[in-house]
Amino acid sequence: MSKLEELVQRFSATPILFVGSGMSRRYLSLPDWKGLLERLAKIINDDEFTYSSYESRAKSLELKAGLMPKVAELIQIDFDEKWFANPSIRTVERSILEQIKNNGLSPFKAEIAALIQKETEINQEYLEEIKKLAQISEKSIAGVITTNYDSFLEDTLKGFTTYVGQTQLIFSSIHGIAEIYKIHGSIESPESIVINEKDYFMFEEKSAYLAAKLMTIFMEFPIIFMGYSISDTNIQKIIKSIVDCLDEQQVAMLADRFIFIEYRENMNGVEISPFTMMIDQKPLIMKKIILSDFMLLYNALSKKKTKLPVKILRRFKEELYNYTVTNVPTANLRVAALDDTRVDDEELVLAIGKVSDLGLKGLKGIDGNEWYRDIVLDDLEFTADEMLEYAFPKVSRQNSAKLPIHKYLNQATKEFPECRELANKLNFDLIISPSLKKQRKSRGEYTSVAQIWIHEKASLE
Repeated sequence: MSKLEELVQRFSATPILFVGSGMSRRYLSLPDWKGLLERLAKIINDDEFTYSSYESRAKSLELKAGLMPKVAELIQIDFDEKWFANPSIRTVERSILEQIKNNGLSPFKAEIAALIQKETEINQEYLEEIKKLAQISEKSIAGVITTNYDSFLEDTLKGFTTYVGQTQLIFSSIHGIAEIYKIHGSIESPESIVINEKDYFMFEEKSAYLAAKLMTIFMEFPIIFMGYSISDTNIQKIIKSIVDCLDEQQVAMLADRFIFIEYRENMNGVEISPFTMMIDQKPLIMKKIILSDFMLLYNALSKKKTKLPVKILRRFKEELYNYTVTNVPTANLRVAALDDTRVDDEELVLAIGKVSDLGLKGLKGIDGNEWYRDIVLDDLEFTADEMLEYAFPKVSRQNSAKLPIHKYLNQATKEFPECRELANKLNFDLIISPSLKKQRKSRGEYTSVAQIWIHEKASLE
């Protein structure tokens, strides 16, 4: 077992990936932040020094959120002005034009989204790595946090639920597994893109709320930072917002959970070493892994698996959460009556599986009320054969063999001699209760279900 595999095996759970633009450059050959702004600046003025002039201006101004957001702000002002004045530079679709016209969407952000979408193309050199990443996402990756705008992660990690922007993340009931958090926005919603100084200022204003939302994830899962530089101010600020909520003992616990991946071109093998990042005088110790071939990392991660696919685990958590909040079971969450004081806590069981597998066993536990309900409403989602084979023996004993079964016998594809014999002995008077018989005159002289249906159909519908 390699040192990298040993490190992964010591994880307490499958990891969360924290993904930066380096991954988009690697797998989609997309530009970095500066390269993106250079492209937009050139549309304003096709001169090789256009971007440099904006950067120079930005350095002479107050930088409330750093240099790059200020550069983006200056370019956005001039770009939006030219976009409105010059239709020839517009490339966005009609639906986006409507958003610009009616909702105040910035043309700058709209064109950024269009540019990324247009130039997104899988880098064939790393196709095997991408396939491996998709494969291990089924059981070896708990979730993803990213500052990238592109759709690479949603396209690659099938079955993951995506949350776009801080607001959606803060006001949603996240479950911490099989989810992608696009905290800087997405090309699918251009207005959500965080790129200029105002965007970053607002992002930092809400960072405490975001940190609170992600706190459980950071404390329970290993976090692997990929596609970032250790000196990246964005990632440092995000980590700071988390660390600010922790005491020294809790910060020390992160040492075994924080892994920083550093790419080094043409490197053979893997180098693992401790690394310390100072966060406002608080030393944050983490592991640094230096490599060139990401397949080495993905192969190591593939050895750490959950028993079930993470998208199934998320579905289960979501169903259980919704039931806890609403007290209403769904088609995918069946809840039996547990009010019986004879049922001890240790007898309760949570089961995950296909209805066809678990449901048949559950059929043995249905009662007479559920049997009658299904006769009328047909809502148990089981075949007549299954009802007669699995449910009937017990329900019949509980109801002194006085059960309506003609419906199921009529629909059954198998032979059930005992049920058929019982059906031949039963009539309407044997099935209904004595109290109903006494009240028969007040309810009408009915001697069969068919008569009730014929005469009361209108009122029943």
